[in-house]
Amino acid sequence: MIDLKQRLFDILQNTFVSDVHLTVGEPVWFRAMGVMRRDSEQLISDSDVSMLLRDFGINTPADKLAAPRNSGKDGDGFAVTFDSWRLRVDLVYANGRRLAIVMRKLNSRMPTVEDIGLPAALIQQIDRPTGLILITGATGSGKSTTLAALLEGLNVRREGHIITIEDPVEYPLHSRRCKVTTREIGLERDASSFDAALRSAMREDPDIIMIGEIRDYETMRSAFSAAETGHLVLSTLHTNSAIKTIDRVLSFFPADEKDWARNIFSSVLNCVMSQTLVRRLDGKGRMLAYELMINSPNIASIIREDKLQTLMNAIGQSGDSGNVLMNNKLAEMVRSSQVSLEEALAAAYDPNELRNKLSYH
Repeated sequence: MIDLKQRLFDILQNTFVSDVHLTVGEPVWFRAMGVMRRDSEQLISDSDVSMLLRDFGINTPADKLAAPRNSGKDGDGFAVTFDSWRLRVDLVYANGRRLAIVMRKLNSRMPTVEDIGLPAALIQQIDRPTGLILITGATGSGKSTTLAALLEGLNVRREGHIITIEDPVEYPLHSRRCKVTTREIGLERDASSFDAALRSAMREDPDIIMIGEIRDYETMRSAFSAAETGHLVLSTLHTNSAIKTIDRVLSFFPADEKDWARNIFSSVLNCVMSQTLVRRLDGKGRMLAYELMINSPNIASIIREDKLQTLMNAIGQSGDSGNVLMNNKLAEMVRSSQVSLEEALAAAYDPNELRNKLSYH
């Protein structure tokens, strides 16, 4: 029998650990600095998991999993506090109906834009009263942390009403200069879906709306509407570049709405930041690498006229406005000895172009 509570405590004390995986019949696994590692060879039992869940205040995991299955969702996500850590927890069945728990370690305090090194050009975008800000990247790339830092910046710099819509709530945002309303998605929570919560939010006198993730046509269309009618909207997508983000946004819409969507998107977009986390050369954790596209008349025209083949060139030639291509950022990090060439190439969506940029053959 494994004392999972003690093992979890010991693992989470490692500053570089981001996720812990517990599956019945397997050893404990965890992710540190982006790499999956095995904790030991000892296998987890049903009773080990049940005891840990009771410590989380969950007595019947089957009930926790039943509602999502009935609603078409796989697994159930929620947040808990364990000792001094806040964890995002997902319960699923895997490997032949064995219970599995995946936990993401969240920051114990609200991150600031200074903490994570967000670019000044991105921070300037939250001073705009309206529009759409999209933070994109793969799972584990720090999108939620970036959103939280931007919201905290808004919370201390502006006066207004912030509504957050998440599944689950990851960083509790408390009212400061802004009034904060938090909506959590789930059958037994504050709203049944992102779209339902977003449509409701429009009637709740918001100034700023944060959508944890845009997953479907209805939510994307509602986000457009919110930005178009005078609100600042922030959200995330699972894309790794500005071009892929535009493709993804437009892919939500049927063929007969594509032209309309391009027109609206080009007019409401403030910026897209696509990000990833890269291991530092000095071994002290990971650092942010990003591609930033600030909307401008030229970029809006490219989106509207569907000339995405010219977008990379437009971003690369407008660095004075804050635009940054991912490979340019990665090359800068390699040249300044912040990250290794190997790490930069692994993070690049066009590694051959990065290699040429750095003159490695």
